[in-house]
Amino acid sequence: MIALPLLASRYQIINASNILISSILAMSLCLIWGYGGILSLGQASFYCIGGYAYGIAGINLIQSSGNTELAILAGIIVPVGFAAVLGAMMFYSRLQGVYVAILTLVVSLLLGLFMRQTADPFYAIGKAAFGGMNGLKPAGAGDPGVPPLTFRFAEYSWVFDGRGIGFYWLTLAIVVLVYLGLRWLVNSSFGYKLIACREDLDRTETMGYDIRLIQLTVFCLSAAIAGLSGALYTAWGAYIHPDGFSVAPNILVVIWVVVGGRKDLTSVVISTMLLSWIALELAPYGEVSLLIQGLILVVAMLIAPDGIVAQFGAFIGRMIARKPRIAPNSWKEKIA
Repeated sequence: MIALPLLASRYQIINASNILISSILAMSLCLIWGYGGILSLGQASFYCIGGYAYGIAGINLIQSSGNTELAILAGIIVPVGFAAVLGAMMFYSRLQGVYVAILTLVVSLLLGLFMRQTADPFYAIGKAAFGGMNGLKPAGAGDPGVPPLTFRFAEYSWVFDGRGIGFYWLTLAIVVLVYLGLRWLVNSSFGYKLIACREDLDRTETMGYDIRLIQLTVFCLSAAIAGLSGALYTAWGAYIHPDGFSVAPNILVVIWVVVGGRKDLTSVVISTMLLSWIALELAPYGEVSLLIQGLILVVAMLIAPDGIVAQFGAFIGRMIARKPRIAPNSWKEKIA
């Protein structure tokens, strides 16, 4: 994947950057659902909150400071703050299972409904107007617009535009860091606590662990990862729209995770990349793309409940681990 820009066209590189961003969002749901046992049907809401936070902060800061480091931090911190409030209400009220899934989806739909009503110039923070159905837009005549990723150090400056190769490599590096960080986390003592909560909340609590704090922590962490992916998406396209809060984007993340295998980060990354590529190929046909991905979800749940990619990987692992049978040489070995 590092060598992809040397082999692919510019159009393919731009799309590959977006696919990598989607894999970060999928890993956030894999963490909270696959390892923590908390199904969030509003994961795309944290993605959009992070995108709006980056865009609003970037528009206000790019002209004064000339960089977007604080905008990226805003894209991570704002979703975490929102998740902390929402998660505290859910987990300290002992909500579990389908109730958490429904509540997160409803909150996402309410946020989308609100953002669609913000076309009035009153809804603005500094120089950044929410834009209503138009969303945050790229720079135009007299409008600063959403800036690209810009980093300055002393007299040096680096600009990562979503249409450039540098942005692709930067996104790939972030994907690798997030993946390795989550691999370390799920194999740590906190990861074992997560799995214990997933398997049996009551038993974990009787062993002396504060399950509400564990759930709230992983909920905020997944929101931070989703917010980071939303900030990268906004920087990639210089655009963010309220439609990201709707049902389809939230369900699409679930499809990526289920098809891959929600209990395995590697499988989720692979399935997200494959399904996102399929969606791009089917994009000219409109809603057919989402329909086909829905059919893939149904087939995956019927034939491979643990995920198609995960089960295929397990099969390959068993084939590699199988030792070849060695024919006996001596008559003693034949008798034995």
